[in-house]
Amino acid sequence: MNRVFDNYEITLRDEPTYSRNSADNSRAYIHEYCRSNEYQHVSAHGVRVRENDETLASAILLGVGGATGVNENSVAFDGKSLYMASGDALYSLSLPSLELNWCVKVDFATCFGVFWLQDRKCLLTWGELEIGCYSQTGEKMWSSSGPDIFTEWLELHEDIAVVTDFNGDVHSINLSNGAISSANT
Repeated sequence: MNRVFDNYEITLRDEPTYSRNSADNSRAYIHEYCRSNEYQHVSAHGVRVRENDETLASAILLGVGGATGVNENSVAFDGKSLYMASGDALYSLSLPSLELNWCVKVDFATCFGVFWLQDRKCLLTWGELEIGCYSQTGEKMWSSSGPDIFTEWLELHEDIAVVTDFNGDVHSINLSNGAISSANT
């Protein structure tokens, strides 16, 4: 998957066969980041930054917790940093160097995606068990969980996020404070 942020071409890819510190990986990365070295990673997401056909930086994000795959919601950009979901965590990387700013666990299981909310100057994470709001420095502002896992979909509206759980129940989450209510009526 390719995206363009501030004239940088960002390439994201799943690296399911990546092994830590191995010379046999199909692609090499300058940086290797993992939220916890206590566990074997279950996801590996590669990211490369290119400008004018020159690779400036690369990193591999090793996710622990629940497995994730690269998707359109795996990355967000605030004009300065990239934010990427991998496993149960959210990573903040400087652009274009991909130096690690911070990494925080944002869900007990899996983080499906991250969204930059420009008007609120914050990040919204869509996890399997929690929807969370984080500052640009990784500080949790609020989080909400529902009666079942949030595996189906998330839609953003002006003041709310609408999320569907495993049972097909729809929930509205207030983006100001995380208050959750059932939208099924």
